[in-house]
Amino acid sequence: MFHRIRRRKQDAFDIEMQRRHQEMWEMWERMPRPTPPSPHAGVQPAEPVAEVDDFLPPDLRIPSHDQVAGRMMPWLRPLVLDGEIVACAECGTYRDWIIISTRDEIWLRCRAGHEQQERRLDTAWYNRHSAPVDATHATFEDCLRHLGH
Repeated sequence: MFHRIRRRKQDAFDIEMQRRHQEMWEMWERMPRPTPPSPHAGVQPAEPVAEVDDFLPPDLRIPSHDQVAGRMMPWLRPLVLDGEIVACAECGTYRDWIIISTRDEIWLRCRAGHEQQERRLDTAWYNRHSAPVDATHATFEDCLRHLGH
């Protein structure tokens, strides 16, 4: 009985936090964005400027394929889409997901490490349900460790 009461309180708290996050997101989107003036507006260079290579030496550069481009969030509850509970195609797990948003695609990763693309979700859905970014990680594995997977 106490587990149900605690779970209901937690669910109510989660719903309230998602509502507050949505309100803050909408407020942020309504805020006007100033456009800074260009420092070189109307100035023409006297002679052509030579193109300069990246300032880091090649051995210190991070190749772009190693960089993580996307965001992740935990989703502990069952994920219900179109009245259907989403389950892992390989192991059947239906809760405790990591939801990954990258390159306008949404991927689900279960606790066992199986990944599947979820075409019924989009980046807008992810943005509505995610919290603000609390950390940045250099690798995919670092981010999974941070999220407890």
